[in-house]
Amino acid sequence: MGVKRKRTFGSTLFTLLALVSAAALLFSYLSLFFDPTDFRLPMFFGLYFIPILLLNLLLLLVALFKYPRALLIPVIALIPTLFLADRFVKFGREEQQLSGKPVKVLTYNLGRYAAGGRRVTSNESVSNIRRLLAEQDADIVCLQEFAVADTIKLSTYLPDYPYRARHLFKGNRYFGNLTLSRYPIRKVESLTFPESRNLSLVTDIDVNGQTIRVYNCHLESYALSFTSLVKRIFRKEHFTDEVMQVHGKMREATKRRSAQVDALLQSEASSPYPSLVCGDFNDTPISYTYHRLIQTKKDSFSEAGTGFAATYAVLWPMLRIDYILLPQTCAADRHETLRVPWSDHYPVTTLIYLEK
Repeated sequence: MGVKRKRTFGSTLFTLLALVSAAALLFSYLSLFFDPTDFRLPMFFGLYFIPILLLNLLLLLVALFKYPRALLIPVIALIPTLFLADRFVKFGREEQQLSGKPVKVLTYNLGRYAAGGRRVTSNESVSNIRRLLAEQDADIVCLQEFAVADTIKLSTYLPDYPYRARHLFKGNRYFGNLTLSRYPIRKVESLTFPESRNLSLVTDIDVNGQTIRVYNCHLESYALSFTSLVKRIFRKEHFTDEVMQVHGKMREATKRRSAQVDALLQSEASSPYPSLVCGDFNDTPISYTYHRLIQTKKDSFSEAGTGFAATYAVLWPMLRIDYILLPQTCAADRHETLRVPWSDHYPVTTLIYLEK
């Protein structure tokens, strides 16, 4: 008759840690389905899905070699990740046999040429971004946080694009969204949002006789850089106040972004044309925002990407917040995230094959 082994303090502590980590991962999954306006807790866990996932993977390895009695906890917690992994990382890419001429689409948040606080001047960012866009030679370019001192100068910005649409706000400089196209733009609208300078610039573009509607989106941000967030949180003398202020900013931004997604989907539902939804969503693929927008769309990275999909340079490879979503009737090929240091975001490109 075998002797039943007693739990040690270490194994008990490990089991508790595994349960807490598994619960955090569960809340990450739930962030897909709960409107953060109604239930905010999952949203915070969804934002940190990647580090929570890595913690659970680490605990899985520790349990495998040292605490096998707790192995089932991280295993169960990680199972749903198998169905979500291709939103963040893909290894290898299937070759596709696609016919017709593709349309190259590029989306890029320029960060008003601030380079994400890096040691790059605004002038260096401007010249290098212009060179990059010229080299990429995309057919449709969606820019967010574009900035210019004088709108008269817009005609000299990438002059090879004969068609352009813009919605710019007046500050120290004009800033906002700019869409450039090699194909004729037939109609332009601005989907603006209450009490916000975020928007979606909507253009109907005639691509060789087929009209597509392009949503160039910049959804509500948290208005906090990662650096300032860390500094504010760790000001010990005002720790509680800082946490409350950060939480308040995130709560308000989440509430606004949820309403913006509703407005965008309502606009898209009334469109007589197939639509591309591009830009900076300021939310990860484990979020209510992404879950709502992807319902009738394909994600260009999931369809045609490889490697890490992260687009936010400061926390690479943890945060992916810039996207190109295409209609179910279209196909994507050669999705790329270009790791260049001219903004706090990375540009994203893909080739899109339209329905014939």
